Amino acid sequence: MVTTTTQNPTLDELRWCAERARVPRLRSIRQFAVDELVVPEGQYRGLKLRIHRQPWVGLLLDELASGRWRRSAVLGCVQSGKTLIAFVLLVLYYLFECRESVIVGLPTMDVAADKWRDELLPAIEATRYRDLVPRTGPGSRGGTSNLTAIKFTNGRVLRFMTGAGRDETRSSYTARVVIVTEADKMDTAGEASREADPVSQLEARTFSWDAPQRRCHQECTVSIREGRIWQEHTAGSASRIACPCPHCGGWVTPEREHLVGWQEAEDEMAATAGARFCCPSCGQAITPEERIEMNRRAALVHRGQTIGTDGAVSGPLPRTWTLGFRWNAFNNLFWSPGAIGAREWRAARAENEEEAKKEMLQFWWAQPYQPPELDITPLSFDDLIRRQAPAELRKGFVPSWCEHVTMGVDVGKWTCWWVLIAWAADGRGHLVDYNTFTVPSKDRRVEQAVLDALREFRDEAVLPGWPVIGSDQTRSPDAVWIDARYQGEAVYAFVAESDRRFAPVLGCGTGRHYPKPYRKPKRRSRQVQLIGDHYHVVWLADHDAHVFEIDADHWKTQLHEGLAAPQEAPGAITLYHSTDRNEHTAIAKHFTAEKQVEEFQPGLGTVHRWERVRKKNHWFDCGNYAGVAGHFCGVRVVRPPQPEPEAPPPRRPPLRTPDGRPYLITER
Repeated sequence: MVTTTTQNPTLDELRWCAERARVPRLRSIRQFAVDELVVPEGQYRGLKLRIHRQPWVGLLLDELASGRWRRSAVLGCVQSGKTLIAFVLLVLYYLFECRESVIVGLPTMDVAADKWRDELLPAIEATRYRDLVPRTGPGSRGGTSNLTAIKFTNGRVLRFMTGAGRDETRSSYTARVVIVTEADKMDTAGEASREADPVSQLEARTFSWDAPQRRCHQECTVSIREGRIWQEHTAGSASRIACPCPHCGGWVTPEREHLVGWQEAEDEMAATAGARFCCPSCGQAITPEERIEMNRRAALVHRGQTIGTDGAVSGPLPRTWTLGFRWNAFNNLFWSPGAIGAREWRAARAENEEEAKKEMLQFWWAQPYQPPELDITPLSFDDLIRRQAPAELRKGFVPSWCEHVTMGVDVGKWTCWWVLIAWAADGRGHLVDYNTFTVPSKDRRVEQAVLDALREFRDEAVLPGWPVIGSDQTRSPDAVWIDARYQGEAVYAFVAESDRRFAPVLGCGTGRHYPKPYRKPKRRSRQVQLIGDHYHVVWLADHDAHVFEIDADHWKTQLHEGLAAPQEAPGAITLYHSTDRNEHTAIAKHFTAEKQVEEFQPGLGTVHRWERVRKKNHWFDCGNYAGVAGHFCGVRVVRPPQPEPEAPPPRRPPLRTPDGRPYLITER
């Protein structure tokens, strides 16, 4: 029933309908933040958000409200309000001001529970929207179970989606807005996924809307240069915060190297007292008060733009829909220069200096950490050329002591490369021969040319074998493994018509030239029919073939270690003897065309991968395949101890009478 305020009830009814039919004016995200957001923790806990405390917040919110960007990638230092502004505020703005449902992307549902309990729910309960929190079901009464979807009483849904699990968990819901937190931990597709990485899949949930209407916001602490948030930032607007220097008038962006005065300090207290920022342009010291004023007068400069002494930004906007927004410790007014300097002083003297450096870059300066690349298995090119067997082990002769002979073949469009290695009982290897054979691709289609070349090599070289030293016999390889990454159809057809010693092989690794890393199966199945040491056999029904998938990183390490070990040591590998000192130059270049380096990867920690330093590495791949084939045939550097055969139980002495005669008559 409508309360009348005039003498005309009909007019009152019309006014009531008009008021409720009016579309409410949406506030900008900056106005919403100032009006509604209450700081949930820290020194300003319980107080309304105020931009002057952290001026970078105003720059970010103004850009988000400008309508120029459909996507954003936000990264900044920790303990500066990054999650509150770039995650919590955005969720609240779209849910309650824009009144629309939101998809939130996180690494796992455990993280979803933490984000809801520790960040989102406290922020909502501190505002006038606390009454919209559901009273029953997911998200009610502080519960954190079954948080897949939280439906608020205004009808809008907060839908959590993770980077784990199968693709269908991310394809069953659509919304105009996706907000991703901890983006770097969702950067790659999971083992169960056959589609793109989870963030891209989440963003695809917005494709029901026209492109100008979609919104995708990402925030994360920066990890490494290859991490998603840094890649999104640099490929986007790569915006920087420019501050006016009070001394030279230039608009500058101070970074880590512009914090001075702590390096020479004798102790932490001296570092706190002496730390100060300097202008990157004129080098003059910046007082704490000047730093605050510089940040409050700051301007945002996008990639390719310049800013004059009058503060006017010139140049076109970069041709991207992604706002890449970053701030660092200079812009975090919650930290004094002294506090930053003291932390730098401690990091420089930490027991694990590299780990402390990583923390400073990522957490304090919002810069990616680039770990030093360490060549773990250095192999000298000059030493490899001189690494020859005794004179009797000439090119093309198999040692009489070998137990197994294996071959690796790498297939190319015009040329195929091959390596033949003989193996001893203690795992020592001897490179008997290596060479190439031509693929007649000029005369026929490539796949047919590869098939014909493999047939000819098999019939004229492999099957006749190589002579054995001190014998009239020849020895052909026990296993011939052929790379099936290139022209796989031709390789599978060749293997199908050949005997069982010929097999296709697929190398997997963490290097950029591999399609995927190696993943060891957990158990045998109808498809996975054998699991070995960093390799397994897969049955491909479409090709009617068993294929060896190998951990190329592991076996390349084994090959390098064998080529670097003392020649008489178990597992050492030698090259055939030659009087020509340049005989092995070509293969030495192939064997040293890659180096194993150590690097940090987000979510995985420190990993080892092989990185190319030269393009031609074909014989290195061949040696790798021959090495794994040797292990498959039974070659072992270290063999598990065999149990000693049990001795028969001692025979029980016969019973005797007191005078020494056998007790039993039958034994007398």
